[in-house]
Amino acid sequence: MKKSRCLNCGMKFDSQKLKKEHKKEFPSNNCKEVKGGEEEMEEQEQVKRKSPIEKVEKIIVPKEQAKIEWRKYCELLKKRQDRHLKIMKESMYFAKQGKALLNVYEVMKKAGLNKNNEPRLAIARADINEVLFRKKDTGTGIFEMEQGYSRSGWSTDVDLPQETFKVHWKRQTNEDGIESRWQIENEKIKTKVPLIPADLMPEGDLKNYYILWEVKSWEMLPEVKDPFLLKRISQNMFVILGAWDITELERAIVGGLT
Repeated sequence: MKKSRCLNCGMKFDSQKLKKEHKKEFPSNNCKEVKGGEEEMEEQEQVKRKSPIEKVEKIIVPKEQAKIEWRKYCELLKKRQDRHLKIMKESMYFAKQGKALLNVYEVMKKAGLNKNNEPRLAIARADINEVLFRKKDTGTGIFEMEQGYSRSGWSTDVDLPQETFKVHWKRQTNEDGIESRWQIENEKIKTKVPLIPADLMPEGDLKNYYILWEVKSWEMLPEVKDPFLLKRISQNMFVILGAWDITELERAIVGGLT
């Protein structure tokens, strides 16, 4: 049998007999063995150690199934022009090429916030150097691609739904220590956007592409772990076109961009 151990006291077992004897001897300790053995324990530990970007859940449709679905939506769109049908057609188009998709709303929700109540992940258009995250009430916020009241790129923002994060953003306080009802403390935070490596550089205008990455600390350089290059399909759906590790050279270049 595979080696297993007691989750309560850590004792290892090489046989079913030893496990049974241990459970009889220490019933009050609620000792119990790991059913899958040492290999499963190690696998569980590896999952725990994964970073938020490594835990991103991908939506994968088998290529043959996607081909069939894509043809169906092509036919439907000859008769109708519903927006959701167009989104499904485009999703199946990429899926039949073997591309994975992701729902950025769910990705952000599962990644959550860091110890400073800042998003662990960020998403930005691939053509900008910095992205701003503006906190909003009811546990939400918006990734703004351009800044200022006259900004023209508002339609490319990623506006998260209510209660994406389980948080009540801390409010500003006045000289008497009274908390503001509406004004959020550090309402706007920003971070640098990673560079796309040459082998993943897409054709055409970079405004049509996005990057999703882990932010170790806002106002700082991007984390080195596996950013995703994305293409947007709808407000929340994106296609994953590639992933890479950020090099120290890329971090140095990003740090000098304004």
